[in-house]
Amino acid sequence: MNDQDDALNIIWVADNESLLSWCDYWAQLPVIAVDTEFIRRSTYFPITGLIQISEGDKAVLIDPLNIDEWAPLKALMVNPDVMKVFHACSEDLDVFDRLLGVLPMPFYDTQIGEAYASGQWSLSYVKLIHEYLQIEVAKDETRSDWTQRPLTDAQKRYAALDVVYLAKVYPLQIARLQEKNMLEWAIEDGESLKWQYKMNSDPEQNWSNVKTAWRLSPEGLTLLRLLFIWRDEQARKEDVPKGQILKDRTLWSLSKILPTHHKAISEAEELTGRQHRLYGDVILQNVALVKELSEDEYQLPLEMPLPSQTGELSKKIKAFVRERAAELQIAPEAMLKRKLLDPLVRHLFDGSAMDWTNPAMTGWRRDTIINPILEQFKKP
Repeated sequence: MNDQDDALNIIWVADNESLLSWCDYWAQLPVIAVDTEFIRRSTYFPITGLIQISEGDKAVLIDPLNIDEWAPLKALMVNPDVMKVFHACSEDLDVFDRLLGVLPMPFYDTQIGEAYASGQWSLSYVKLIHEYLQIEVAKDETRSDWTQRPLTDAQKRYAALDVVYLAKVYPLQIARLQEKNMLEWAIEDGESLKWQYKMNSDPEQNWSNVKTAWRLSPEGLTLLRLLFIWRDEQARKEDVPKGQILKDRTLWSLSKILPTHHKAISEAEELTGRQHRLYGDVILQNVALVKELSEDEYQLPLEMPLPSQTGELSKKIKAFVRERAAELQIAPEAMLKRKLLDPLVRHLFDGSAMDWTNPAMTGWRRDTIINPILEQFKKP
């Protein structure tokens, strides 16, 4: 560790009264740095082992295994006057959603910010701290069991430094972004990340993302949707990973077969005997539901992958994005998210309607890169 760690002020909070007192203190501050430690090896939901908060001086380690009154922290996480600073926060969002039932707001992600501040994409926490503070951070406790008690001194120090240093980096990064007039860009992308998290958490919204789902018939797609949503509910109920209920490939295979008896179920890909015994009847019940529907109640066919003829157009758009990103000195991956390329190419190729509901398609990005692409590559 660095010499600057010697005076590290670590405070352990393991009761409701202390948490309330600290939340009252943090509610008076404009900014706090936040991190979480959790394990998720064999469960659907993350098991929270620790929550760390710092204003840059004191590192408060909150023990979720001994606290059961979370209203003060919930109120803090949605306090509009307190900015919550994270680094690479997508998994932290899951922790707070599970533990508190809310997503932090307002919040700021320094990994997103650095894509604009220095043009470095997906920068690790270790490299971020070295970039701004010239401090080498050890990550030897990354794989620790954060649910063990007591935590070791090394674990506590590791967890504390995650937020103390983050609080120190935040104003330095903000200054760089303000100099480039890109602070709002980073904040917008944080909101886009939150929107994407909600979409990814909703099986009604992402069932069609199963690989090669587009190959299925409307009847098969209808079964896929029903099984996908059921699987999510079952995984939540059992608190196990979704793949332990049924893998995506198994869902797809069942949707292709449309089995009406147990022998047909056994032909599904990557289906274990245990899964067949536990869930075979449910699978048949869902197939029966689909069979009772009329054709006009089936799911509409999904779009096929882009044809090979669009390859050259995709390359030209990527080159255009890289050139524009270089001009602005930002990461090309931040300039145009990978998932936005296909709908743009499809629209330009065959006139498919654009979906403007994704916040990553609006805001600064629409005027800065989306509209220029549409103008540059529109058919004559």
